[in-house]
Amino acid sequence: MKSILTLVCLLCFSAGFVQSQNQEISKTFKDIKKINISTSSGSCKLLKSASNEVQVKVTHTYSSGSYQPIMEQDGKTLVLKESFEDHKSYSGNSSWILTIPENMEVRFSSGSGDFEVAEMSVKLNASTGSGNYRWSKVKGESRVTTGSGSISIEEHVGNLDVNTGSGDIEISKSEGDLHANTGSGNINLGSIKGSCAVNVGSGDIRVKALTLTGKGSFNSGSGDASVSLTAAPDYDLSVNSGSGDAILDFKGNKIEGKVIMTANKKNGKIVAPFTFDKTEELNGKGDQERIQKTVQLGAKDIEIRIGSGSGRAEIIK
Repeated sequence: MKSILTLVCLLCFSAGFVQSQNQEISKTFKDIKKINISTSSGSCKLLKSASNEVQVKVTHTYSSGSYQPIMEQDGKTLVLKESFEDHKSYSGNSSWILTIPENMEVRFSSGSGDFEVAEMSVKLNASTGSGNYRWSKVKGESRVTTGSGSISIEEHVGNLDVNTGSGDIEISKSEGDLHANTGSGNINLGSIKGSCAVNVGSGDIRVKALTLTGKGSFNSGSGDASVSLTAAPDYDLSVNSGSGDAILDFKGNKIEGKVIMTANKKNGKIVAPFTFDKTEELNGKGDQERIQKTVQLGAKDIEIRIGSGSGRAEIIK
């Protein structure tokens, strides 16, 4: 009998401990047009609401009294943030779920929290120190920055500006002007329609099924840069790598425009399915000497530039 009572006490204590470690707070707000949310390390997820109200749910595992989620409405702006007692460091985590109407403006900032968005029209501006982004089926203008996290976006309609210091960027089925930058990660793009400015410090760039509606620029400092097209471009296009391969694949589409290809004279190579009009040596010393080849194909008034410092510059028909 004594052992049974002991077991019951232990179960009750454990249930109370779990309850104290998983606390939930929920509130509802009306007439909101803009949300500013700032967390220390908490993650945030946006869901589409069936009503005009904003529902906020916070789940956290911080000890009671040490953590306080703050929710303040200032006119049509909702301010969400986290407060810690005496600004001390506490163990635990928090998760914010915001169920919001469409066509709102949301600003998110966090030291290390993740940010997820799915199936809605919304204007987004987000920054995090080391958190990750996972977005799916989003419509609207978006600006994203992370120090060392990764960015994954699928089915986005609207202009995109994404930046990470050392993480990877993956974007698929995107329509709108795209700016993407990473210091030392890789960038993988698929089924992109729009103008593009893509830069990598030391990673690779891989682009499949690109449809340009404006200028396209793809540059890698020391990785490979490879781009394949769905149609012949009507705008200037450049693919360059400092020390890797730079490859443009027309996928059977007609090659038209002024084509300029460059490579290192000693270590590089220029490969193309046509004959050039002009070949010249560019100024340089020793291993820095470069070869440039030029040809005008068709009547299009655009420039197609493919260049590599010490790798292969190639056009594939």
